[in-house]
Amino acid sequence: MLATLRAIAESVSQQASLDSALACFVEMVKDAMKTECCSIYFADYSQDNFVLMATRGLNPAAVGKFRIGFTEGLVGLVAQREEPINIAFAKSHPRFKLSPEVDEEGFNAFLSVPVVHQKKVLGVIVVQQKIARVFSQDEESFLITLSAQLASQLAHAEIKEVLRQDEFSHQTSVLKGVSSAPGIAIGQAFVILPKLDFKSIELKKDDNCIEQRRLFTQAVAATRKEFNTLSMTLSDSIPKEALAVFEVYQQLLDAKSLGQNVEAQLQEGWCAKSALKIVIERLISQFNAMQDPYIKERAVDVKDIGLRVLHHLVNTEHAVKSYPKDTVLIANTLTPAMLAEVPKGHLVGVVSVNGAANSHASILTRAMGIPAIWGIEDLPLLQFDGKPMILDAYAGRLYISPSQMLQDEYLQLQHQESLLNDKFVAEQECDAVTLDGEHISLLLNAGLELNTEKANTKVCDGVGLYRTEAWFMQKGQFPSQIEQENWYREVLASYHPEPVVMRTLDIGGDKALDYFDITEENPFLGWRGIRVTLDHPEIFLDQLKAMVRANIGLGNLKIMLPMISGTEEVDESLALLEQAYFELEEKYPEQAIERPEIGVMLEVPSSVFMLPEWSKKVDFCSVGSNDLTQYLLAVDRSNARVADLFNPYHPAVLRVLQKVAKECQQYEMSFSLCGELGGDPEGAILLIAMGYRRLSMNYSSLSKVKWVLRRLKASDMEALLAECLAQSTAKQVLRLTRNFMIEHQLGELFYTPNQAS
Repeated sequence: MLATLRAIAESVSQQASLDSALACFVEMVKDAMKTECCSIYFADYSQDNFVLMATRGLNPAAVGKFRIGFTEGLVGLVAQREEPINIAFAKSHPRFKLSPEVDEEGFNAFLSVPVVHQKKVLGVIVVQQKIARVFSQDEESFLITLSAQLASQLAHAEIKEVLRQDEFSHQTSVLKGVSSAPGIAIGQAFVILPKLDFKSIELKKDDNCIEQRRLFTQAVAATRKEFNTLSMTLSDSIPKEALAVFEVYQQLLDAKSLGQNVEAQLQEGWCAKSALKIVIERLISQFNAMQDPYIKERAVDVKDIGLRVLHHLVNTEHAVKSYPKDTVLIANTLTPAMLAEVPKGHLVGVVSVNGAANSHASILTRAMGIPAIWGIEDLPLLQFDGKPMILDAYAGRLYISPSQMLQDEYLQLQHQESLLNDKFVAEQECDAVTLDGEHISLLLNAGLELNTEKANTKVCDGVGLYRTEAWFMQKGQFPSQIEQENWYREVLASYHPEPVVMRTLDIGGDKALDYFDITEENPFLGWRGIRVTLDHPEIFLDQLKAMVRANIGLGNLKIMLPMISGTEEVDESLALLEQAYFELEEKYPEQAIERPEIGVMLEVPSSVFMLPEWSKKVDFCSVGSNDLTQYLLAVDRSNARVADLFNPYHPAVLRVLQKVAKECQQYEMSFSLCGELGGDPEGAILLIAMGYRRLSMNYSSLSKVKWVLRRLKASDMEALLAECLAQSTAKQVLRLTRNFMIEHQLGELFYTPNQAS
């Protein structure tokens, strides 16, 4: 059964269009289940009905024409219940609806399962038989498993088909993702080449067979050269018989092997990449079907050769690409290096297929003020390249090939956004004081875009979080103590006399150093933050000494320890700090070594319950709301699949944040918050109501939060908080905060998706 499931999945994935994929699907399911009819219906949410997309057994003329409402018939019931229906006499069911146009009068037995992808019903699979019987549990399980396996594949195929049709009809298509850095971007897609595999290649035709043959021949020649180089490089280090594998590879590249098969596909009108994809995937399937283990293993070789040829084909196409002036950067997984490569002033928006709105890469885009969307459906990225698009990072929508009317509407929205931002900027150097006189210190989360941050020091009250790891990530090796000292001194001097809270090296999770590889099954629960530096005291001591030395004569340094989960880690860190002081005083007896305040980040749930002990050991604490939310809710914040579950407005998160504020006040311990929640006006309001008076955020959020706080009373915020803490869901909390903003004439902050409804 497993082999049958895999064969169906592979065959469907290799089809050139949605229609052929669905036709293949119903044919293979019908044969596998030895039944007389298999059909698949797709949900059309624009018309609230299901359309028959493919059938093997019903009237073929009804395909694409027959529709049945969401609440009608057994098909509608399966979708409503989101569970299978398995009955012997379909006509006896009260929800049965006879539809003569599909010719199903002769069928009795009925088994149907929904196709669900990311909580959305995409369609319904139905198998039918004339003999009245209940399908077996094995048959039902087979269809359920098949539906689950193919749900994302069919969603993928459906969206690809929409995009392909839009190329010819010039209609706008819309994809939904998770809004990250807010804003609107209008520009042209520039795709960063993904790690190539044949799944990322969209099958396309090309009329210029001669040009496509030339591209393929050129790619094969480059691959031959690559194999020759590899063979020569390894000739002195491996046995001659092992080198024979390169001879096999060369033979597979011969015209009689790969070449002839690709040529046949080129003659049928496929482009070079598509022809190669068709041939390689067919060969892999043939090898995998063999019984002989040796022959079966050759599938790996065929795939390797195919990918090498594909790499050269794609590189040829992209060799002359340049970034457009209005670049919307699209990547499979965004990295800081990708952002850095875009010429200054060219980047207007970012789309990342993988990752989520609370990953560190996403935080980087917010720090830069670049609109971004995360977690768009996994697509063949190359299909987007060069297309005009609108990125609506308020609603989490990506419009491909937008109409002129839609562009005009979004240009107007951009203008309104600019006018609102002018209001924020006009007051950005004013004090953040509420209407009833509460002064709030608004600090900067820095270290990502230092040049921008340093140019705007008057806007903030210092730095609440300086991410030292960002600088380490730009280096090719661990920086020396003197390099670090010079760098930290430049930062401290830039903000002097305002305080700068420097976090010690915080790597691991989704933050990696190229020269210090950490590979783990579950990186967010693994070796990260203080755990790394305590295991490498030589790295930790170098950094501590550099920070303390950089602070001489300035006195505005504070040091913060990340990812602290237990008292032992606090004690070990303080002991190493004492060692650093001792060694510095011994080496530089003539210099007065000032001892900065030491704090801990509250990111791990255990840390929240250790404040009574830690308040006697350290000077301050700062809540890292991003990680604290992640760990409290058990949600990987870099995983787009569970992005909807990551919500800092969850009542449990708010109650924990209030507990921290109360206990810090009780133990007279200075406290702040440096997560993304403080940079959200609604979040800042709730935090101030709890007693937080120091909030640290990205530069792009500072002026907006300040503008909002200057128009509200802390006493009104406290009344709102009491209501919010009594709610049971994040949705209820957000409804209350939004209503509060509207009641206080701050409704203009909310984006109204009038054209995206």
